[in-house]
Amino acid sequence: MGECVRLAYASSATARRCCYAMAMLSALAGGTANAAAGDPRAASTSAEARDDARRQVPLDRIDAKYRQAVADVLADPTLFRRMPTNVVDCRPELFTFLAQNPEVLVEIWRSLGVSQVELTRIDDASFRMSDGAGTTGTLVIVEQSCDAAAQNRIVMFADGRYEGKPFAAPISAHCVVMLRSGSVRETNGRYYVAARLDSFVKFDRTSLEVVAKAVHPFVGQTADRNFADTLAFVSNLSYTAEKRPEAIDQLAKDMQNVDEPRRRQLVQLARQCAEAGRLWRLSRAESASADAPARR
Repeated sequence: MGECVRLAYASSATARRCCYAMAMLSALAGGTANAAAGDPRAASTSAEARDDARRQVPLDRIDAKYRQAVADVLADPTLFRRMPTNVVDCRPELFTFLAQNPEVLVEIWRSLGVSQVELTRIDDASFRMSDGAGTTGTLVIVEQSCDAAAQNRIVMFADGRYEGKPFAAPISAHCVVMLRSGSVRETNGRYYVAARLDSFVKFDRTSLEVVAKAVHPFVGQTADRNFADTLAFVSNLSYTAEKRPEAIDQLAKDMQNVDEPRRRQLVQLARQCAEAGRLWRLSRAESASADAPARR
């Protein structure tokens, strides 16, 4: 099972260094020219997309402790990027759980040996993060509206710092990211989740703006790929839960940086996925059996 899940994880070095939560910081990746202009599912750095994303952040519902900091980033970001909308086959309840508890996904990757990123929960809404390569910071869920059907909105505020080559001095930035998702049950009986990530980044050092905008076109595409790879991994995890829930049980036991209640919830969700998968396969078999006489 481990090898299958490893293959589901992206092969690029950057993706291996990023996790779901650190993908939020890949907002530092900014943007490239708008892809497929006019396509609402495509990546965009346009003023129109930025203004739309800004309007969708519910400032009046943001945690009061972070409201002004979030507003400052939204008002004058150094970089903005709307990543492409991705659609994956995934159980909605599992998707929502992982979106609300990103440290679970990070710990799965660590236990499989495909990432050294650390995401440690501090309290109900905040995390301490490190990628082991010079990036450290905190990540706070400042507002969320989620349900088991993956009709989700999660707004996060990140305070990040990078220290290392090629910069002589540390780089600091503030980042606001908003994840939005929804799900639909298709005619084949499978559930599909669509997700999009909007990111705003503001650097503390004005001199870095020139550098950041210069590397925009190159890193923006990597950010898109990281986000897509993460969702593909979640889809593969959902499929594994349907087919082999005992493998998820073992992963939960191996988690060293996740509390016991969340481990138990992951195991419970895996069993729910397995039961849903069993019923789906039974339904498909019955449909095929009923259609057989008509084809004769």
